[in-house]
Amino acid sequence: MANTVSAAKNARKANARHTRRVAVKSELKTLRRKVLQMVQDKEPVAEVQTMLRSACKKLATAASNGYIHKRTASRKIGRSMKAVHKLTLQTKTA
Repeated sequence: MANTVSAAKNARKANARHTRRVAVKSELKTLRRKVLQMVQDKEPVAEVQTMLRSACKKLATAASNGYIHKRTASRKIGRSMKAVHKLTLQTKTA
């Protein structure tokens, strides 16, 4: 329990930040999972690339806002791009 008004306000702010941070991270995981699932299901490349663009944009935004580390975002973007690129190559050769 906070002893001062400012401590109570800081506790409320921390709680709000935590809630926002958890929501953003959850959304990032969901988007990434969707992209990888679409690749695994071999859905049309155009749809997968659209979803990938959306996921990459969200990851980059989260990194710039400090929700995740910039290298973590870069790594996740790179791995997703690699998976989509493999799918693109498979559909071209098939």
